[in-house]
Amino acid sequence: MSQIAKQTDRAARVVHPPVDVFENEDGLFVRADLPGVKDADLDIQIDNGLLTVLGTRTLPEWRGGGTLEYRRRFHVPKDTDNEKVTAHIDRGVLSITLPKSEAARPRTIPISRG
Repeated sequence: MSQIAKQTDRAARVVHPPVDVFENEDGLFVRADLPGVKDADLDIQIDNGLLTVLGTRTLPEWRGGGTLEYRRRFHVPKDTDNEKVTAHIDRGVLSITLPKSEAARPRTIPISRG
């Protein structure tokens, strides 16, 4: 195998991980499968209504070596409270919670008598 072919094989391979996105009255929730990715190897950003998830994982030599890059981007609702977005990873599953701002949440209007 030529040196160029070896370098290409070891170049970062981009993977678009499977993701579940759901919404309820409290906000938007994102779950992504990122096997082998540690929290230190994740970069999650929200900017101008765009959520970006980037992660890397080094493959062992027996799997060909190199790096896997996980990338996903999502447009999020304008009523998302960016200051309260949280992320958690457990056993290769990343969970991101994007709460709605208080003004965007449904509320019950009290009715007065008289």
